[in-house]
Amino acid sequence: MRKLIKYKEKELVALMKEGEMTAFDELYYRYAPCVIGFAKSVFHNQDIAEESVQEVFVKLWEKRRDMDEALNFKSYLFTAVKHQVYNRIRRVKRTVALEEMAQPMYCENTGLEALEYKEFEQSTLELIDTLPRVQRQVFKLSRFEGISHKEIAEKLGVSVRTVEHHCYLATKFLKGQLLKQASVISLTLFSLIFFEQLNC
Repeated sequence: MRKLIKYKEKELVALMKEGEMTAFDELYYRYAPCVIGFAKSVFHNQDIAEESVQEVFVKLWEKRRDMDEALNFKSYLFTAVKHQVYNRIRRVKRTVALEEMAQPMYCENTGLEALEYKEFEQSTLELIDTLPRVQRQVFKLSRFEGISHKEIAEKLGVSVRTVEHHCYLATKFLKGQLLKQASVISLTLFSLIFFEQLNC
């Protein structure tokens, strides 16, 4: 149930700045469909569009204390999503270039690939154990036990949006840390295989 559905935008922004997750949820429910539609018009892919918008909302939550309550939140959000879309396009172009560069290397080093993948998998498990308790719990329930976000929310007594938030933060952290550890060979291999599975 949306407890703050009658609140005005500026009131919600003020509450979000104070750390009120329900205000953040309400802003997401109000504006996410519009900006997801915009992102989808660029990518023509629902999953990528939703992930791009999620990244923006996570950044908004992380930097909520710096937000100016006088700003038009909807306009600010669309601008942020537009920049996120352009940045993602640039990242995709760089990834494609890296894959083309690394392709001859890992085709000739099958044994090395297997060893690196095993080490990479072990590093992933160790990193998962370093996540904050709730993020770790949400990630494991979703990724390892295959439980839906709705079921996790009911199990933990939180909103589905809160589950999505923790899941995304966990995935973002793991990707960032694993990319730092991966070699050129494993970076291409894992970005194509393993990272796709990390989106819980």
